[in-house]
Amino acid sequence: MKAMLLSASFGSGHGQAVRALKEALAEAGVENCTEADYLKFVPAWERGPVTWTYAFWLRYWPGAYRWFYHWSNRPSEPKLITEAFGRAGLSNIRKMLREADPDVIIASYATVIAVISRARDAEGLGFTNALVVTDLRAHRHWARPEADMIFAANEETRADLIDHGVDPQKVHVTGVPISPAYARLPDKKELRSRRGFDERPVVLLSSGGTGSYRSYKVVLNLLLESGLPMQVVTFDRQDSEYRIEDRGPVRWFRPGYREDYPEWLGAADLVVGKAGGLTASEALALGVPMLIHDPIPGQEEGNAEYLERHGAAIWARELQDLRPALERLLHDEALWKQMSARARALGRPNSAAEAVRILLEEVGR
Repeated sequence: MKAMLLSASFGSGHGQAVRALKEALAEAGVENCTEADYLKFVPAWERGPVTWTYAFWLRYWPGAYRWFYHWSNRPSEPKLITEAFGRAGLSNIRKMLREADPDVIIASYATVIAVISRARDAEGLGFTNALVVTDLRAHRHWARPEADMIFAANEETRADLIDHGVDPQKVHVTGVPISPAYARLPDKKELRSRRGFDERPVVLLSSGGTGSYRSYKVVLNLLLESGLPMQVVTFDRQDSEYRIEDRGPVRWFRPGYREDYPEWLGAADLVVGKAGGLTASEALALGVPMLIHDPIPGQEEGNAEYLERHGAAIWARELQDLRPALERLLHDEALWKQMSARARALGRPNSAAEAVRILLEEVGR
């Protein structure tokens, strides 16, 4: 079987999801598997305005992006927008499909599904067109009728898709695909020993895979200057060497970019920062509570609301709420254990393998 995985480099979550699926496909015996960034098939004149606007909104005008997210999450969204998104890069995608002739395409970005469907019809091909939803709640843009299969994070995501008009038979609840490594980690005691952690709580600061977290420096300074006994871990691609620094009762671990990130998360007691779908899914799989501040408007706010409502996270909506929430989680052992248990109950450490199992059954039929 030939499989092609398509992500889109808006943040890192889409790429992480397809890489998790690629690992799971390999473990299932599917070796002919390629991965590509959909945006590379889109001409610069089409790609540039969209990516620039997205980046500008998130960094300088998040309110505008929040408005667009909710405005477009309705049946009356103008077809001019949906049609435009469904054609970007079409000619290059058609060429790629003719050359690759895949049996299945799995996309982690909704727009790709519409473009792939048009290209498939135009070329007269018959592969399976599958979509992976990388958020914990589903915006209308995820509800692609062109998809043959859609993998959803949870039952609420599935309900969102059905409410948006997707055939219930197409939607499979598997969890957001995360690396199979999360299902094979040693226990926390062993992981903490490997990393040189002592008995103080381990707090992992999440900045997103691309380092795009707007409040990163503010939150980091709050952690380092808190005076609370803890071990803070940050991952910065600009750190060329592993560094450890003591700031009073706070020990700051700066290991740089790491391929063994699952082991670091497995050793953590708390994740602080944004609420990306992949980060949240990884934390849930390991039963690690989250303290969320300043999530990306729209989709990450939906993730934060879901996690908070299910007792797996605290959402500090204002900066002044962050320190008190941090103290509660570090000092109230009963609260931490309760949140950890609720996180683990929501987690799906075998999500990628489950999605691959269902996919292979469908393609086999």
